[in-house]
Amino acid sequence: MSNQLKLSTTTTGMTVYAVVFNAAGQFWNTSGTPAFEVETDSHWTNYQIPLAEAGTTAIYMGNFPVGITTAGEYYVQFRQQAGGSAALTDTVLGTGPILWTGSAEALPLSSANSSGVNLTFSGGLPDVNAANSSGSGPIAINHNTGGTDNLRYVNSSGGGVEDANVLIYLATDWPSQPQNVQATAATGADGRWLSAAYVNSGTYVAVFSKIGADGPDVSSAFSV
Repeated sequence: MSNQLKLSTTTTGMTVYAVVFNAAGQFWNTSGTPAFEVETDSHWTNYQIPLAEAGTTAIYMGNFPVGITTAGEYYVQFRQQAGGSAALTDTVLGTGPILWTGSAEALPLSSANSSGVNLTFSGGLPDVNAANSSGSGPIAINHNTGGTDNLRYVNSSGGGVEDANVLIYLATDWPSQPQNVQATAATGADGRWLSAAYVNSGTYVAVFSKIGADGPDVSSAFSV
């Protein structure tokens, strides 16, 4: 899979590149033996990941570094190159997160997007009995949180995944703190939640899994 880095603009013919950094603020250096390092201004050209425009669509795409093999959330900043090489003064076009499995992008799995890539974490997910851990916050969330069926769990054919666990995490805890489950639920035959989960106000992700079958898969972040 390629072209995980995508930027849509209104201007064609630009020279666009991306830089990738992690939660610790370290930048991916593509030179020599690629690795994350503390940002060094003089290394800026080594952080550059070129993007190519698709025809004259003003859509620019490039590849996430395959050398990054640790699953987690990373961040991408897009810039327009003004001169002959990348420079710190180049205009920032946008910044956003990307969820990475260690070998592919992890996509949200919902009724609107049934092609999510399974996430694999060496430590696994906590052993949680979804039926008994609905959470302790005052705000009820379910498969319709964020829009109709936004958090419904479906397979690649669009069918509901039954008897899956739904683990609710603060977005800041996933995937680095898999033990910090805020609430859980379970899915019925149509992939919709059998009951609500209860959380405090905040920004969360839902992680879906079914032992021996599907997942874990992660939703887009949502706020309540």
